[in-house]
Amino acid sequence: MIMTENQLKSQNPWLRFAYPKDKNHLYYADEYMIHSDDKSIVDSYNQNRASRYAFEPHVPPFPFLGNPFTARVILLSLNPGYIKRINKDVALLLEQTRICSKLNDEWYKRMTHDTDSMFPSRDDEDLYTAFQVLGDWYWVDMLAKLREDTGIEECDFNRRIAMIQLMPYTSEACNKVLTNLPTQQYTKKLIEYLLDKQGGPIFVVMRSESEWERLLGVSSFQNGKYKERFILRKLDKNGRHPRAQYINSNAFDGNGYERIKQILKK
Repeated sequence: MIMTENQLKSQNPWLRFAYPKDKNHLYYADEYMIHSDDKSIVDSYNQNRASRYAFEPHVPPFPFLGNPFTARVILLSLNPGYIKRINKDVALLLEQTRICSKLNDEWYKRMTHDTDSMFPSRDDEDLYTAFQVLGDWYWVDMLAKLREDTGIEECDFNRRIAMIQLMPYTSEACNKVLTNLPTQQYTKKLIEYLLDKQGGPIFVVMRSESEWERLLGVSSFQNGKYKERFILRKLDKNGRHPRAQYINSNAFDGNGYERIKQILKK
């Protein structure tokens, strides 16, 4: 029996996330912001790990940006970054403003696919700016050239693109990638569903290509049934994928960048 979109969404573990009742925080010093399903694995992962590599347990997880069910292009990344002066210090400052509760609402909408845009609308400039500040404007910068080259108006562009993180928890850096988190089983089902969906999106693998292959149970994105649905980034001169996740003509071999642009403009 083929699973419907609503049936799949009902399995989203982030619907069961212990959402704090007090939404006037963005850094929850007294809350453990790790999904209960993942807790034992994350605790083991963090144990005796240098702080810069550990998952920050007081910052809300961010498994998704945008809505994968409606996007035309989906970026597959690694995990959200943690910058103390932003994700703690600025977050604590924002608690003094009226914007905090709205930011939490925006965060929750993206966890549960209750949005049609990667970012909040510029119609609420304070919300849009605060949302981007907490993300260090990272994805705005990474996507700037692509949006310029497509010529798509910002609001429409943000509806046509989404991102899925391999690991939903923030860290300053990453020296070990996990593919055994229980919540990742939903990520796997979500991508498999979208791959089987007629007219579904393409996936641009931005980070951790081999770990994404492991999670999805494929030997290589360059072969197999869905090879045309994955676009891979160009390796640098050392044979590695660059850490910065810019999307421009220099980041892809062949016609990869042109394919991304054309699919966004359809």
